[in-house]
Amino acid sequence: MLQPRKRMTKREIKEDPLVTAYAKTQKWIQLYQKYINIALIAVLAVVVIGVFMGRSKNQAELSAEGQMGVIEQYYYYRQFDRAIEGLERIVDSYAGTKSAGRACIFLANSYFENGDYQSAETYYNMYVDDYNHVDLFSAASLTGIAACMENRMEWLSAAQHYEQAGIQYNKLSSAPFNLKSAARCYVKAGEPEKAKLAYESVLAMSPDASFASEIEVLVETL
Repeated sequence: MLQPRKRMTKREIKEDPLVTAYAKTQKWIQLYQKYINIALIAVLAVVVIGVFMGRSKNQAELSAEGQMGVIEQYYYYRQFDRAIEGLERIVDSYAGTKSAGRACIFLANSYFENGDYQSAETYYNMYVDDYNHVDLFSAASLTGIAACMENRMEWLSAAQHYEQAGIQYNKLSSAPFNLKSAARCYVKAGEPEKAKLAYESVLAMSPDASFASEIEVLVETL
């Protein structure tokens, strides 16, 4: 036969651990309600700001990409003055986007083609410092910096930048050519041993290259 269920006294209810914990939690919430609300509002604000920033960045990327599509045509048709004007606008207005990074390279190249090596070097360095997320462009930036230095007859610095591009990005097809340029500049800098090492690196990297026999002869003359 079922036993009648015993009713809990008020004292027993108060002493029940679950009830006690609940009561303490409610009291704590009431005591700190103001601060909890502020914290929740802060979290919500962060989430909302994050969403808007994400949307804004996507919109900026799309806008920059659309402008790059037009401006690149001036670059490929070697209308560098017109290309520079548009590329500078993208770099300044859409800093941090992938398109702005690409614009840095095109802008540096455009200045280089116009013979303004100082401005070219500025934008090559900007890519290395602020973007540097595409190996092809990173290597091109180092090569561009080296070419600017070579134009100023800063042979040793040029050689070091060519060498860095060749070694750091040795998977790219441009690597052996960069090392070859490094060796050439080392020779002009009066560093035959470093030139020899650079030439040997080219042969180790591309033993079947069309210029391998030429490099073998150059190594023997050092």
